[in-house]
Amino acid sequence: MMPAGADIRAASAGGLLAAWEEARAQGRNNRAAAAKLGRSEAELIASGCGRFVTRLRPDALALLHHLPTLGEIKAVVRNPTAVIERAGTVRSIELNGVGAILVEADHFEMACQSAQWNKAFALREKTERGLKLSLQFFTAEGISAAKFFLRPGSDLHALRDLVRACASPDQSPRETIEPRAPEYSLPLQRPAPVAPGALLAFLQAAAGARHALTFVARNRAACLSTDKAVERVKRSDRGGWVNVLDEGMDIHLHDDRIRYLRSVPDPHGDCGWFHWFSERQAIALSLRCGQGWETLAQAAGGVQPE
Repeated sequence: MMPAGADIRAASAGGLLAAWEEARAQGRNNRAAAAKLGRSEAELIASGCGRFVTRLRPDALALLHHLPTLGEIKAVVRNPTAVIERAGTVRSIELNGVGAILVEADHFEMACQSAQWNKAFALREKTERGLKLSLQFFTAEGISAAKFFLRPGSDLHALRDLVRACASPDQSPRETIEPRAPEYSLPLQRPAPVAPGALLAFLQAAAGARHALTFVARNRAACLSTDKAVERVKRSDRGGWVNVLDEGMDIHLHDDRIRYLRSVPDPHGDCGWFHWFSERQAIALSLRCGQGWETLAQAAGGVQPE
């Protein structure tokens, strides 16, 4: 017999799944759907367990060791104000001496703070564009650590083998989460405020220069970096986002919430770093240019270096 209260919990999970499916039908992505429903993204994903979601054992190293077998995939790391999506083929997985797992791919690198990767799922989502397959990792608070989406040329047999080998015995549609941690930030000196539109102007100048940049997005659990020249910059009609939409790389930046910039030139040469911060002065996105630093600094509003 089902224990007392179990039917109520199942009904609650079933209701969350129904609400998620309704939000997806309205065009909301999973993160936006979770926010609208007042739940964590991990709780939302877990509600599909036993249907189109498989809960995986939260062994980050074991799971990541399967990535090279999948062929080309798209890696995604986000924080509240920035998202980097980068396609590539994973070449190696290494554990360094301080507990981080280093994922080396041909077009990106990811440093994973594995102690923060507490939840893992494999998803088979039906969309208007076809079946979307992914591996998604979350912190104890239910916040996205990193995601890996299969590409058209990915090895589906390798994914099935991964899910079979790493599936958790617990496929409950319920998920337990811890209280939300503060927004991730770095112990940097106070950055300088920038005018509205500075980020868009900066990216448009970068696209015009066509110099390769290093892009870095971080959260508490992962750091994704990739090198590429910006080709196409577009401001979204919805939600104040600015998007870099290039072949093999998409970057989404919440322009309305990015308010500060710390520009750090190298001692020698026209190169250096730009660190963009949210309205809460938490790190959003870092970029490094190997040339043209002064031009980009002027495009951002002439922010003076330290």
